[in-house]
Parts: sequence; C-alpha cells; structure tokens
Amino acid sequence: MIAEARMDALMNQGWQAADSTELDGWLVRRNAGVTLRANSVLPASAPFDLDKALEYVENLYVAHDIRPSFQISPAVQPSDLDAHLEARGYEVRNPTLVQCAPISDVLAKLPAPTTPTPEMNISTTPSVLWTDCWWSVDGRGDDTRAAAEEILIRGNALYATVADDRRAQAIGRLALVDDTAGLYCLAVDEDFRRRGLASAVIHGLLQAATDRGAKWVWLSVLEDNAPARALYDRLGFRTVSRYHYRVKA
Repeated sequence: MIAEARMDALMNQGWQAADSTELDGWLVRRNAGVTLRANSVLPASAPFDLDKALEYVENLYVAHDIRPSFQISPAVQPSDLDAHLEARGYEVRNPTLVQCAPISDVLAKLPAPTTPTPEMNISTTPSVLWTDCWWSVDGRGDDTRAAAEEILIRGNALYATVADDRRAQAIGRLALVDDTAGLYCLAVDEDFRRRGLASAVIHGLLQAATDRGAKWVWLSVLEDNAPARALYDRLGFRTVSRYHYRVKA
C-alpha cells in the first residue's frame, strides 16, 4: 500500500492549486478560495519557527481573502500541529478517509452492467457536457465555476462521460500521477441514479488507466458518506490514511 506522506503528495498533484508558496517545509496553496484542498496548507515538514510560520500563513491568506486552513493527516509536521491549531481557534472540517486498491482487483470486483447504457466517452479534457453535469451536482455558485474548472485541467487526467444527445448522465475524473490514479468528481445526475452508472464510469476510467501503465487507484471519501463507503468497500478499497481540515473560525 501507499505510505501516508506519499498519499498526501499524490493527492496534491491530483488536485492542483493555481498558486502555492513554499514555507520551510509547508506548501501554502491558493486558488481563489475554491475547494479546501486547493486553499489550505499541506504541512509536509516542520518549520523552524512554528509561531512565525503560522503568523505568515494567516497573514498571507487574509491578504488573498481566503480563510486560513490546514490539511491535517497522520503525516503532518510538526506532529502536534493539530493541537496548536485548535488552541488558536481553528475548527475541524470534513473528516475524510483516504482509500487505495490495486486497479486489477477493483476491475475484477466491478459488476457487469445490468441495463444498457449510452456510449461512454473518455478524453483527456473535460467537455462542456462533463463540466455542466459536475457543476449541477457539486457546484458552489456561478462566481466560482471558472476557478474550479481551472483546477480540473492542471496535471494529467482522464475524463469519463456517459451521455445522450442532450446531457451527461454520469461523469468521473481520474488523475494520473506516476503509476497511480486518483478518482475524483464521480457524479451521477439525479434522474439516472441506481442504474449502475457510477460503477460503469469507474470501470471505464480504470481500464483506460491500466492501458497507460497505472497499477494503483486511490480516492478520498467523507467519513460520514455511508453509501459511497459501502460501494468502495465492495470494490476492495482499504483505508490507508485519513485527514481533516482545520479552518480558522
């Protein structure tokens, strides 16, 4: 399996912020406030002066109109950073599990489609149908859409779309990093759920990733998302790390 610190680095490459600042072992990420991952500190190494580093981060984020935030995993440095942030008034957000599996195992466990589905298209860039579907499920307002879409096209990734002539029914994104693949943005239009489309999208993306030499797949899932966790458990995913965010109140 993949080590916790390596997992943090893979997820950072799979969902890249527009700007980042290196700060004595910390990566201070900024993306116009769109998504916590792209607007939080990845604390990979312990800074020499913790108090000065925290002050710098807070001032930088405030200057960019971003709420100071940190991604806290078991690999966080310093190891007691979570307690320091709590003492400074930071609140816990989005406890999340990081799960991983061999791609070959997941493909073997995926069920065969039980009903006919429209043709699936897999491309290296998201189409308008793809982004419309994603934003209808996961959108946070029109004023943030452009910044969100820019995250999608940074780095190497595959985009699966199951669609008819009018709209996408299901989509998914697979970030390709070294010999691994990260599953993001899995979404099914509410009118087409419970038809096996999510499994079909995962299968299509993983098969395409295998053709490109990927051997492992990883994903993050909110700890309280029972339906998604049940699906990933059936497919053989196992928890290899976890994280939450600390956000300045």
